[in-house]
Amino acid sequence: MLDGDLRLRPLRLPADLEVALPWYADPEVLQFSEGGAEDPYSAATVRQMYDVLASKGEVFIIEVHTPDRWKPIGDVTLGKTGIPITIGDPDCRSRGLGTRALSLLISRARVLGWDKLVTNGILLSNKRSVRMFERAGFVRDHFVRDDSGTETVTMSKVL
Repeated sequence: MLDGDLRLRPLRLPADLEVALPWYADPEVLQFSEGGAEDPYSAATVRQMYDVLASKGEVFIIEVHTPDRWKPIGDVTLGKTGIPITIGDPDCRSRGLGTRALSLLISRARVLGWDKLVTNGILLSNKRSVRMFERAGFVRDHFVRDDSGTETVTMSKVL
């Protein structure tokens, strides 16, 4: 899937493990995707994560076009019970690339004939992610506060 200088290409294992490992060692990624996990993911953990995500939907690597190549910057999954988006390259955060990737996923879901998209639990502290989904027309459905006080929200969008 393509949007100008941004594309979503299908995950290729095991080759993509090497590019993903730095993303899942980044403290910000660990904070917002895993609620503050402190230890970087091992290759085995990233592989297991991708296997689980692939069993639930279509997994893509987000790439941006540079003058000489397509550069992997993150990953995303289009699933019926979640749309996790990770911008793993810190230089590519807050540039609208996640929003553009989400737009491509919404289009893909429509092509597949889906009538609704639902996010998995998004940490409310991840304000950028919550705003991105709201700007794309998602509404907040369900709030959860766990025993440690961590708050998450599930959001949905009718297509």
